[in-house]
Amino acid sequence: MFLMWSTHKNIQMSAYYDLFEKPDIRQTGEQQPLYARFIPKGTIERKEFLDRVHLFTGISRSLLEGAMASFMDELRDCLADGWTVELGELGYFTPSLSCRREVMEKKELRAASVTLRGLNFRLGKEFYNELDKKMQLERHPQSASKSESSAPLLSVEQRFRLLEEYFQQYPCINRAQYARLTGRSVKQAVTDLNLFIEDGLLTRYGAGRNVVYMRNK
Repeated sequence: MFLMWSTHKNIQMSAYYDLFEKPDIRQTGEQQPLYARFIPKGTIERKEFLDRVHLFTGISRSLLEGAMASFMDELRDCLADGWTVELGELGYFTPSLSCRREVMEKKELRAASVTLRGLNFRLGKEFYNELDKKMQLERHPQSASKSESSAPLLSVEQRFRLLEEYFQQYPCINRAQYARLTGRSVKQAVTDLNLFIEDGLLTRYGAGRNVVYMRNK
């Protein structure tokens, strides 16, 4: 068992990236700097993941299946009971909420109008450091099209990173500018911006078409 695990640990790993031009926010027509984006090789689904763990640890598939089901059940129950959950070195899971309608005063909103949006995940520092050591990046052998419409979608973290770079040059942003910056539709842009507000990252000013968003200090 130890021999198989050690061999697995010593396998050289690599991940693909490609380079894409940043959106021309100011519409200058000039060439924009490039940024790197992760290009996944595919998706390792549950069965294959458990098969890989079984192969390199010797733990039975049935035991792994039961353990994973138990982890998911307990994680769901703890989150539903209002806790942030740490899964070892992996990181922390916290529920993310949203309001069914926009209100200006707290008394206008009841609990029935607040709903689960999803989960926020914060990567553990030690897991990040180990991943950073293992990940050997190389340019994708078939360079992706420079058309953003055919490129993989940016994650929430990547979209916020672009937004932070934008705020280094400009004091505020509106919905249309954010949509162009991240390649999102205006409706998707509003969803993102509201999420950042709920997370305490942005503040909204103005009303109607004059709404702008500023980074919280």
